[in-house]
Amino acid sequence: MDDEQNTRAVLQAVLARFIQEASLPDSVAFNFMRWYAGVSGSLAQRAKAANTAPLVGFSGCQGSGKSTLVALMAKVMREVHGVSTVVLSLDDFYLTKAARAALAESIHPLFATRGVPGTHDLALLDETIAALRQPSGAVPVPAFDKALDDRTEMVHWRQVSAPAQLIFLEGWCVGLSPQQESELEAPINLMEAEQDPSLLWRREVNRQLATEYADVFGELDALLLLQAPSFDAVFEWRWQQEQRLSQQFQHDHPDKPDPTMSRSEVADFILHYQRLTEHGLKTLPDRADFVWELATDRSVERMWLTEVAA
Repeated sequence: MDDEQNTRAVLQAVLARFIQEASLPDSVAFNFMRWYAGVSGSLAQRAKAANTAPLVGFSGCQGSGKSTLVALMAKVMREVHGVSTVVLSLDDFYLTKAARAALAESIHPLFATRGVPGTHDLALLDETIAALRQPSGAVPVPAFDKALDDRTEMVHWRQVSAPAQLIFLEGWCVGLSPQQESELEAPINLMEAEQDPSLLWRREVNRQLATEYADVFGELDALLLLQAPSFDAVFEWRWQQEQRLSQQFQHDHPDKPDPTMSRSEVADFILHYQRLTEHGLKTLPDRADFVWELATDRSVERMWLTEVAA
């Protein structure tokens, strides 16, 4: 068996194990081989040639399946290509509920709700990435409990071996650029019209994107994008995600009341994301290196490389 056949056999075995462990349909393996295996191999080659672990952004709207996909890509990196890979979720770096309450008090009430730029602990993210690039032994990686809407205590954080050879940073707004000032003026939904008539929240979110977040995203060595077909699809995906979160919470805490959101609460919650989600749908494809266009069922309709990667 030549090297290429051997790699393919190992990859198929890794995919089979992942699918079984995550209770995913068999079609995941076929789709990975068709759409994602080649990119994984290219990233592995880049990581092996680099002196410092590349930071690869993985962007996609809420519920697009990026967390599952990036976990699978990382597993393939490690077990097929022999590249030590760590996945960081931007969601795990949300500020604590108390810290967001302080922002709501000092800047604008809408900052109590997690999600938009300004509600992440970027200093902790920077520290974590730096530590993962050094031979520093075990690196603690934070975890955020979405059901409880708060960061977990440090005793529950992951301990990750360093140095890593490749670091994925995945999140719904990864790689996003700020909007023009003129684009902020008209409210995009009723929430903005009623709760941010002075544009204070919008302008601060945009300032964060243009400064602190731009610094983080400027360090990306590559950007991968799952492109949703529309904001309407994103709402349905996010509702499905909340239902899975509810099932998991009830399984883990059968004696506690379910704190997850109802469909109407998800509809209200996602209004916080609408402006930047729609902005990303228009602008991120031109900023990404690899783009997978998704249908409403999350299947890939087309993949393409942008001029950035060409």
